[in-house]
Amino acid sequence: MAKAPPKKEEQNAADDEAPPVKKKGKLPLIIGLVVLLAAAGGGAWFFLFKGKGDETAQQAKPQAPKPPVFVPLDPFTVNLAADENQQYLQVAATLKVLDQAASDTVKQYMPELRHKTLLLLSSKKPAEIASAAGQERLAEELRQTANNVMLAAAGRPAKPIVLDVPKQGDSMAAEAKAEEKPAADSARPEEGAKPEDATAEPSAPASPAPALAPATPPVAAQPATELARAAADDPVQSVFFTSFIIQ
Repeated sequence: MAKAPPKKEEQNAADDEAPPVKKKGKLPLIIGLVVLLAAAGGGAWFFLFKGKGDETAQQAKPQAPKPPVFVPLDPFTVNLAADENQQYLQVAATLKVLDQAASDTVKQYMPELRHKTLLLLSSKKPAEIASAAGQERLAEELRQTANNVMLAAAGRPAKPIVLDVPKQGDSMAAEAKAEEKPAADSARPEEGAKPEDATAEPSAPASPAPALAPATPPVAAQPATELARAAADDPVQSVFFTSFIIQ
């Protein structure tokens, strides 16, 4: 026999006894958004600051010095400016230049450089270049002459030939002394000022002093000098003699 369908009242009672279905809240969605934002922020920090960290590491790392660039010159043979016995100079030199570009320019302007070097060497007397100090001065004069050829080739103004420059320490001391001088002058009493003790009795007139010979003016001390050196951006940095013979 077929069973009769359950009554409507019994079905409603069964539905009331069943546990209610929980609704999903917004908490998982909020957690997901927080995780997503954190990941995005970490990626942005990585790309922004990673490059800066690499640059800082490269700056902190000491850079290796540039290798020197030398340009040898063909030997020179010139007659020196002797007064009595004729003497001549045989010399070979090498230029130390700033970089490879300067080396290429030296080779390009070699005829002009040799011409000016020959004129300079032939103007020297044997006594001027016989000593080691004289040869050092000649090397510096050659360097400045060659440097001016390079500067003119680059469209830059030439520099005056100056071999003797004040020593660094002496120039600083002279500047400090010049600053102290006005302060010492200000401490002197003004002309015509009365002495502090105005109540003192006037002294008897002193006998006239004998005439003194005029004092010799003091000779100003000459500042110490040293041989000039190349600037950091000079195309020609040094001149080295590889052979130097006076006959």
